[in-house]
Amino acid sequence: TEISTLSLHDALPICQTLWELIAARGVAGAAAGVLTPVSTILLTHGVPREQLGRVQALNGSVMLISPLLGPTVGGLLVAAGGWSAVYVVNVPLCAALLAVTLRRVPGEAPGSRRAKPLDAVGLVTSAACTVATVLAIHAFSGAGLEARASLLVPSAVAVVSGTVFVVRQLRAPFPLLDLRLFAHGVYRTAAVTIFCLGFVLYSPMMLIPLYFETARGESAVATGLLMSTGGIGVVLAAWLCRVLMKRLGGGGTVVVGIVLTMLATVPLTRLSADTSYVLLCTSLAVRGLGTGLTIVPAMTRAFQSIRPQSIPDASSQLNLIQRIGGAVALAVATVILEGAARQRHGLVPGAFAHSFGRLLAVYAVTLLPALALLVADRREARRAGRTA
Repeated sequence: TEISTLSLHDALPICQTLWELIAARGVAGAAAGVLTPVSTILLTHGVPREQLGRVQALNGSVMLISPLLGPTVGGLLVAAGGWSAVYVVNVPLCAALLAVTLRRVPGEAPGSRRAKPLDAVGLVTSAACTVATVLAIHAFSGAGLEARASLLVPSAVAVVSGTVFVVRQLRAPFPLLDLRLFAHGVYRTAAVTIFCLGFVLYSPMMLIPLYFETARGESAVATGLLMSTGGIGVVLAAWLCRVLMKRLGGGGTVVVGIVLTMLATVPLTRLSADTSYVLLCTSLAVRGLGTGLTIVPAMTRAFQSIRPQSIPDASSQLNLIQRIGGAVALAVATVILEGAARQRHGLVPGAFAHSFGRLLAVYAVTLLPALALLVADRREARRAGRTA
């Protein structure tokens, strides 16, 4: 609440209420949701199947480095111009990107097909399912199963809207998402893996900065600088990912990445008020390496398993799956931290240590779809060997 109040008080003058700020952020999120799959389509168009790994490694590294450097840049902006600077800086950046796009990007996406009508039913039901799922998780954290009304209503909305969405996508002539792609075994397994990786990618982005600022008293700038050490691992992963994918395949690389992430999380389960910053930065760097070896090979295997003509649909799907996984992961991480903070009477180091201990168990569960992707890779390789 304090952060929201500060953001609202110091945000752009046009936002007079918290709901206006939320609505503006929703519009910005919708725009970002369009840009990510479109950029993937442009990058992968015409790329041979065997080169998709290299392209995705570069693309994934940029996508992973940005959130890691974001806290540093954000801290500097807040220190220099207040919270409003975080929003104002986007105006010249977007203007510059728009100018480059108009000059360099073709007016029509390469290989694009005729525009399809918007599936409004699919859009509404998918949004309702996602929001209701997050609300149900928060309701459960508030009073557990005792809060039947506040828990059952969003849960029922999530189930009903999710069912309507799936049925609609399978029957509509122009679905929002082509769920028929899930008939491909490797693609289906990779998509499930990408959803589960939301916990690996997004949950630390909320917990670690809060630990630095609330439990250690660091400023926004110092917190951003400490968080940016994870970028060292991400840069290394950009090179190592291609090497491992050639030797271990996509599934094997994801397994290695999750194991490294789990090892780097172990020190975070013993956080205290005087935990060594050298240990923390090392852990963050190894986490960056681990996460860099997860999402990129999973995305690459998903694209490699389908026809090139289906990549636009797959790009939108996988981006949505990753975002939904991230939203659920943040909700779960918030629930865990809130419970730990109540038990320990505040956001003390022990609350964060407890939260990372719980999340470490969740990370172990994400190994299951990664191992399934590894098995699917091996099965496909054997099938290709027999065909050859």
